[in-house]
Amino acid sequence: MRVLYVAPRYHTNQIPVVKGWLDEGHQVMFVSQFQSTPEDYTVLRPVILGYQKLSDWLIHTGSKIVLGRKHTKEREYAWKIKAGLPPVREMKRLLETFSPELVIVRERSLYNVPFADYCRRRKIPCILYNQSPVWDRADRDKGLGHRLLISMLPKYRMTPVLGQKSGDTVRMKDTFYIPFVISPRLAPSDKPAAGNTLQLLCVARYEKRKNLFMLVEAVKELLGAHDFHLTIIGEATDASQRAYLSRLEQTIREYGMTEQISLEQNYTMEEMYQAYAGADLFVLPSTRERASISQLEAMSCSVPVLCSDTNGTACYVSQESNGCCFRDNDKADLLAKLRWMISDRKRLRRMGEQAYQDVMDRYQFAGYYQGIMEIVDRERQEKRT
Repeated sequence: MRVLYVAPRYHTNQIPVVKGWLDEGHQVMFVSQFQSTPEDYTVLRPVILGYQKLSDWLIHTGSKIVLGRKHTKEREYAWKIKAGLPPVREMKRLLETFSPELVIVRERSLYNVPFADYCRRRKIPCILYNQSPVWDRADRDKGLGHRLLISMLPKYRMTPVLGQKSGDTVRMKDTFYIPFVISPRLAPSDKPAAGNTLQLLCVARYEKRKNLFMLVEAVKELLGAHDFHLTIIGEATDASQRAYLSRLEQTIREYGMTEQISLEQNYTMEEMYQAYAGADLFVLPSTRERASISQLEAMSCSVPVLCSDTNGTACYVSQESNGCCFRDNDKADLLAKLRWMISDRKRLRRMGEQAYQDVMDRYQFAGYYQGIMEIVDRERQEKRT
């Protein structure tokens, strides 16, 4: 099968999926709007299609006028991701050359409308992928503009986020839960024995939403009672991220914790996996994380997880089995769960073993492929009737 992905960028969470298709003998093309850093092209090099020139100019000019002094490249790109248009002639040439049998487009955006229309006209199965939950607010898609956009995009949607079934949520129509795919990296039997110093690891961009100051304040309460070292690995590629990193470094110095906390930045994936291999516990304190892949990367290295209950992939954490969830933005609960998890080293090790087993049982390409083909079969049946 020839599979085409369309997304704003070639994210690392796509690598196991792409590798899964290729290992099974399928062909894959990945089309992205722009190139980000860092990106790993060891499995596949994406096609950077970019934007239609007029669309690019209008958004660039409009964002500068509307945002004024608040204009940044990052904010402009956020506008482009939602409202930018692809260069249609180049898009059609790519599609006609590759002749896809399945197209998967990322996000509800104007950029994907021409791709969806191309597939509709040629009866090519096309699936929308985003990270909005299966169980979501009933009023989420009620706006007129939103409904109009939805009508121009693929009918069927896949998401790696399950969400929570409650009185405030409904199961979104034509939506399929297909979890992330992650390659197993380090089995429990191959993981080095824990040392005297407990190794805590956090992977997050250096920005406010990641709650890194809250994490530092929480682990400060462990001083004297536990022998630990926290390593934070983050992205610091723009001015705002570097400023956040600088403030965090200053706070750690003021707390006298430079021996207990290390701040790292801009690791490659191989460097990341070396860090996971040496970790005893992965902590992600961020608030309203849409869908973290880093906790699955940790689990693939037999590392248990502690994350917020508003993390989209909190559904991958089985409470007190492969990790724990704490109440969002609640430093006291973060500290309580952290203390409980590290209070018993053997239990922590068992949780890491369960994390690895869950990766093997639930998050492999075979399950992803089965879910995709279920959507494709349903779409093909509808076209025949």
